[in-house]
Amino acid sequence: MRSYPPDSPQAVSRLLALTVIIDGGGSPSEIAATYKLSILGHAGIEEDMFDQVLREMSGDLPTTPDGLVKLETAMIDQCLAEIVRPELRLSVWKAMWQLVYADEHFADAEVALLQRATDTWKIDAGVEGAGLGAPTRIRVR
Repeated sequence: MRSYPPDSPQAVSRLLALTVIIDGGGSPSEIAATYKLSILGHAGIEEDMFDQVLREMSGDLPTTPDGLVKLETAMIDQCLAEIVRPELRLSVWKAMWQLVYADEHFADAEVALLQRATDTWKIDAGVEGAGLGAPTRIRVR
């Protein structure tokens, strides 16, 4: 998997793209929500750049026979490690929550990614503006 400079628009784009496709390819509502997020402009991400990173990521990641993305923890950790600035981490984390909420369905893989980001970045899920009612610990039933 490629690496990007820390806090670069490409690194942010890849993490958002990962959030969109981790549950098997990305629902239209999740992809549409990506373009509405202020994070794209805030991080200096042009729509064309995001589209390119999304295509590259979709092609780079291994999938199961039923089309689900197969990710190893090391791949996720690499993507998370490329976001360094605490304020950018929080902005990206909030955007990831918004993307997951966009299709009103939580897949296990999405929940695992959000939990990994929360733990790795040491984000207090109770912080003001931290997601749309994000719980302190994410549970899958």
